[in-house]
Amino acid sequence: MKYSKKTSSALIGTVIGLVIAWLLLRYSVGSGGISSAISNIFSRVAQTDILLLLGAFLLFLSSQILRAFRWILLSFGKKPRLTLSMAVTAIHVGLGHLLPFRLADVAFVGLFKHFGKVPVGHGTAKVFLAKLLDLMAMGVVIGSAVAAGAGEMALIAPLLLLFGFLGIVFMSSILRAVQKPLLWILGRILHLHKTQWFDDLIEASSVRNRKGKLAAAFLVSILVWVTKLTMFCFLLEALGVTGVPGWKVFLASGVTNIIMALPINGLMSIGTVEAGWTAGFAMVGIEGLVISNMNIVELGFSVHILWTLMAILMMIMAIPLLWIDSKLKNRTNVN
Repeated sequence: MKYSKKTSSALIGTVIGLVIAWLLLRYSVGSGGISSAISNIFSRVAQTDILLLLGAFLLFLSSQILRAFRWILLSFGKKPRLTLSMAVTAIHVGLGHLLPFRLADVAFVGLFKHFGKVPVGHGTAKVFLAKLLDLMAMGVVIGSAVAAGAGEMALIAPLLLLFGFLGIVFMSSILRAVQKPLLWILGRILHLHKTQWFDDLIEASSVRNRKGKLAAAFLVSILVWVTKLTMFCFLLEALGVTGVPGWKVFLASGVTNIIMALPINGLMSIGTVEAGWTAGFAMVGIEGLVISNMNIVELGFSVHILWTLMAILMMIMAIPLLWIDSKLKNRTNVN
């Protein structure tokens, strides 16, 4: 039953994503039709500038290494090894591009539990804290970029910063308040009657005696988003799009990432990412054709393809890291 529900949800999300993708292409293309748009997308991807794409890949890799350090800072109790943190980060990001409804977060918690002996509650707290830190960091980075480019602070930036800050400060208290009704619901629906994982979650969500580490994790989060949003600037140039102000790319890419982080995507996030991309650029006044024979929707699909391919490549590269980490773990146990 559980498997059937998850499968049905994934299929529904994927179908919705495909419908959104079809609608975006249908109402953005000219006389050539959807088939012409799809051909144009893959043709543009095939003509990508390799050096600029390599630059984007290195920026993406740097953002993942920074995330790996952040997981260590957010650890409660025993710290994971850097090799394990890097491998799990790459797999988490790769699966985030492939799996629906943020199931990659479930895989993340499971990988740390299996390879690092991190309790489920502690791993879940890491995910919650990281997402709140991401909101705060995006508020700072996007707000600063918009302020520098447009001379004013985007309204969304301080709101993200405030929401993330309040979430981190009060998360433990909120979890305590909803513990009984939430566990009752989980017990009835998912038949989860053990409470140890939730106790671990509350424990690892506390900011007590961790303010220094959380502050460091916040600074790392800012670096993560500066690096990652700059990656999108490189991807645009690799696809032949030049002259778009960096602050506009930062804002539009930030909107795309926020939508991708929500549990609303189907397989490979088809459709929803492009919708976020199109909406983000519409917010900064960029619509229609951006270069000859390519509109903003087709550009969104092209960026999505390159972004996903880079994430999958890094996920594959992470598999040897898991093997190296297991060797280091065995060597440590022997000593």
